[in-house]
Amino acid sequence: MSIRQREWEARLRLQTFQLEEVRRQVGDIELMIADFRKKQQELELAIKYEEERAGISDPKDVRYPLAAAEMRKRKENLGSSIEDLEQQLKLALKRVREEEAEMERLREAAERDGVDMPMMPGSHPSLHASM
Repeated sequence: MSIRQREWEARLRLQTFQLEEVRRQVGDIELMIADFRKKQQELELAIKYEEERAGISDPKDVRYPLAAAEMRKRKENLGSSIEDLEQQLKLALKRVREEEAEMERLREAAERDGVDMPMMPGSHPSLHASM
C-alpha cells in the first residue's frame, strides 16, 4: 500500500468518525425527545387524576391541587425542553448532511488522485436514506 493510499484512508477514517459521531448525536437527541414526550403524557394522566380526586380542574381556582399545579409546571418545562431539542435536532441533521457531503467530496478527490478507496463503515449510500 502506498503512502498516498494510507493518507487517503486516514482522511476517510477521520471523516467516517466525524459522520458517525454526528449520527450518534442525532440518535441521542431523538431518544431524549421521545423520553420527554412520554414523561409529558405520564404527567398529563397524573394531572387528570389529581383534578378528578379534588373535583377541581381549573388551575386558577385557589383550591386547585398543589400537586397538579406542580405537575403542570413540569409538563410545560418539558414542552420547552422538547422545543429546544427539536432545534438541536434540526442543526444536527444539517450537520449529518454536511458531513455526508464532505465524505462524498473526499471520496471523489481520492478517486481523482487515482486512489481506490474501500467502503468504510457508515459510508454506504443506503444508510443516508434513513436520515
